[in-house]
Amino acid sequence: MTEPFSPHSVHDGGCGSCGPRPAGSSTPVLLPLPRPRRAGTDAGDSRDGLPALPAGADAVLTAVHADADALPAVPRRDDGPQLESNTQLIDLGDGAWCLNHALRQQQVFGGTLLRDAVEDLRAGRTPLAPDLVARLVAEGFVVDASGAPETFHRRLMAQEDSKKETEPSFTLLRILLTDVCNLSCQYCKVIPNVLAPQAEPTDADRLTETIAFFFAHSDPARPKIIHITGGEPTLFFHQVQHVVTTAERLARPGENFWFVIGTNAVLIRERHAAFLAEHDVKCIVSMDGPAEIHDQLRRNHGGHGSWRMVDAGVRQLQRAGAEVSLSMVLGQHNLDRAEEIIAWFLDTYQPTGLGVNFMKPPTPDQQDYAQLIDPDRYADRMYAIHQAFRDRGLFLELVHRKLQPFVERRYRFHDCGAAGGTNLNVDAKGNVGPCKSFLVMDKLALRTLDIDAYRDTVVTRWRKRSPIYYQHCDGCAARGMCGNGCAYDALVHSGDEMAIDVRSCHYTQRFNQLFVRDLFDQVRPAGPVPATWWHVPSGEERRRLLGAVAARPRTLSYSIGHQTLD
Repeated sequence: MTEPFSPHSVHDGGCGSCGPRPAGSSTPVLLPLPRPRRAGTDAGDSRDGLPALPAGADAVLTAVHADADALPAVPRRDDGPQLESNTQLIDLGDGAWCLNHALRQQQVFGGTLLRDAVEDLRAGRTPLAPDLVARLVAEGFVVDASGAPETFHRRLMAQEDSKKETEPSFTLLRILLTDVCNLSCQYCKVIPNVLAPQAEPTDADRLTETIAFFFAHSDPARPKIIHITGGEPTLFFHQVQHVVTTAERLARPGENFWFVIGTNAVLIRERHAAFLAEHDVKCIVSMDGPAEIHDQLRRNHGGHGSWRMVDAGVRQLQRAGAEVSLSMVLGQHNLDRAEEIIAWFLDTYQPTGLGVNFMKPPTPDQQDYAQLIDPDRYADRMYAIHQAFRDRGLFLELVHRKLQPFVERRYRFHDCGAAGGTNLNVDAKGNVGPCKSFLVMDKLALRTLDIDAYRDTVVTRWRKRSPIYYQHCDGCAARGMCGNGCAYDALVHSGDEMAIDVRSCHYTQRFNQLFVRDLFDQVRPAGPVPATWWHVPSGEERRRLLGAVAARPRTLSYSIGHQTLD
């Protein structure tokens, strides 16, 4: 990003303060936010707008089909074609319909002809639209009398089943360098969960061993990130330097990796910035908005706001030539001003990318933390921001990780590399594991750098966190782009990390609705939808949803720990 951004020059007519979009404008309208509601105030609701879990919900949220062989067969029709499993007919209103294949990530749009054809297939009748049916067969929506409707589902399950014997190939090494931080952010979910905090950073020899282990069990050519974080890693900058110089020394010929540091930037001085820039360490700085927003929740231990010092650190990094991205946490304190804040970020700092993170409960016993937001409100706001800025190439990591598989028609098995067996974390004690949140709680924490122990402890268990297995996901239109969110959130909300992440489930379903509607708007005919019209979106039409946004290795326009499609 090199040119300045202004909220009104970017999307005039599109934000809540600018009024509705002019007729005929191609600029997206930002969706209005639902009325805010407090947890538990609406009947049947609890925990930031989520439906209350009924008695026995744990069993529902954890029930899985054990493997491909255990997937129940769908009754076959032996006298004609029928729909594959995991297909849904979605009413778009005004005579428009979408046939959605949740596993193939494919859509067909049409008028009442499409609706009638689908209803005929469901009723066991042969539709009076042979050209349409032939295309549905070609696109994988329909099987003929010789095919089993669940074959594609079973094939994907078998693909994931086979991974239990696969050697892990790491793409992320996250170094939780310290348990200590110079700030006391109210929503931090790292520091409050550390069971036995220690004052010293990760031992230098342990860092060297872990970096060597990471390279030894990864593909030299595959994009990889070494992410230095904490606590606040710049408290022990000599260890940051050790990580960087050690990895540079141990890297194999052609090693495709880069460094990222996550920092609050408060302690960044000229010498720090110079080292980071010289070694091309990408810098992700936490900032929730301008001072009046940021300082509400991101304060130092004396209770004073940190924005002024963070701003100074960002500018120091940029003067030195370091690549900088900003990471904000979206909560009640900034949700309603999100587009305004992001436009201000872009205008003020021109960051490479933005992390706009969904706030999680800081600890497992804070399910009703006051700053949490409704999942649907989050998805609406995030996708509206993406639409407003996509032609400028703004990389919003969480939107991209959902939208990329939708656009490319690729099944997303896991939402996080921890479940996919590609993430390695090491903490200040020297323990290693797949997930930083679990590691700081001493869960799934291994002392021995043993790839067999890692595979047996992690891959063979957490690979089952994919929606391809869960009975709860049967019939869900968003099944193919979901990945089942976060094991930490699942633990918080249901007491079992192997359960469905219910908050991710909700906002992913909403994202799917928004993506389907956006794709329909890209391909629909002008005026009312003709009854006989139908259309299968092309690859180019699908790519319009991404605009100029792309994941770019060796930059901060890339997912850290969630780039599971590589």
